[in-house]
Amino acid sequence: MIQPISLKLYSHEMSTQLPIHLAHDYAPGNGPVILFCGGFNSNRNGNKAVALQDWALENHTAYVRFDYQGHGDSPGDFADCTVSTWLNDILTIIDALSDTSGVLLVGSSMGGWLSLLAARLRPKRVAGLLLIACAADMTDYYPARLAGFPRQLDPHGRQYYAVPNEYDNHEPYRIYQSLLEDGAQYTLLDSTISILAPVRLIHGIDDDVVPWQRSEAVLQRLETQYCSLSLVKHGDHRLSKPHELRFIQTQLAELLRECHD
Repeated sequence: MIQPISLKLYSHEMSTQLPIHLAHDYAPGNGPVILFCGGFNSNRNGNKAVALQDWALENHTAYVRFDYQGHGDSPGDFADCTVSTWLNDILTIIDALSDTSGVLLVGSSMGGWLSLLAARLRPKRVAGLLLIACAADMTDYYPARLAGFPRQLDPHGRQYYAVPNEYDNHEPYRIYQSLLEDGAQYTLLDSTISILAPVRLIHGIDDDVVPWQRSEAVLQRLETQYCSLSLVKHGDHRLSKPHELRFIQTQLAELLRECHD
């Protein structure tokens, strides 16, 4: 039985307290709690999020999947959201789960970057990280990719780039200038990533959205000695084929055992 949990979210500036509820699903079970952090413009009903929840239920392990602000069923205007917004979403959930035996972060694409940032800010709460196609420093390399796309204005005068989308409903992604500017403060790959918890990275060799070398760079900069990188032959960015999902589940199971040792 999936049970909802009530989470209060506060504005990033912390000057005012605005209780906002994030859309989420919570499967209670043994700890540490697995917290799935999705990618940019994704939602909690994606193949990986659901497949890992199925695994958690079968193995009596606590699991949370959620929608960031401006994503899926959660409130918020996507255009107003930034890396700070979504990082704060993750921190809010980690803090709300403070009475549990730690949190294991599973981050997909942008969620991998956010998971690394969250682990640095909550080192005593994060027991381990499983990073899938980790888009570390995403907003740092985006500008070069966006150079061929003209800037546009939305009805409120906010600048964005319309980027083709080969997934879902094929509506273009909107990459707002405010997102790029905010993300600049969260660069990780220019120094040691001070995380001591065990980390496992998984990346598809044929990923044409985030090259696998990005995960290799994360591996090289992690302070922890308990880290590894698995490359998936013919794997694309999504890694959502049945055999790929099974491999991710296997890596998650091994990481959980490592966290218990």
